[in-house]
Amino acid sequence: MTRLLPVLAALLLAGPALAQPIHTVGNVTWHPASYAGKTVAMKGYLLRRETGYVIFSDEPRGKLSAHDLPVTGPDIAGLKADQKYLLTGRFVKGGLAAMNHNPYHLVLTEAPKPLSH
Repeated sequence: MTRLLPVLAALLLAGPALAQPIHTVGNVTWHPASYAGKTVAMKGYLLRRETGYVIFSDEPRGKLSAHDLPVTGPDIAGLKADQKYLLTGRFVKGGLAAMNHNPYHLVLTEAPKPLSH
């Protein structure tokens, strides 16, 4: 047990993204009531840029749908297309009139982290 304490402490200090499950964008947007009002970690691709927000999807390209996720936050300007990211933020309903008509969006609480494909 004493050998596990340093490992557990390191995981707790590593941040919320490691302490919680990592979902896909689609899993969250197809079941929004399960995640509304909670801090969520998910992986996805930048699909489209809009004024004041970006839209993420499970795929790097494709047709935009209501199940793609609008994302807001100060760290969205430098995001690159065709790069998978880990997003961590508060999943909220309302407050953003997204062009894909998704009533939910993610408000980043951490900078997006690039992931390997």
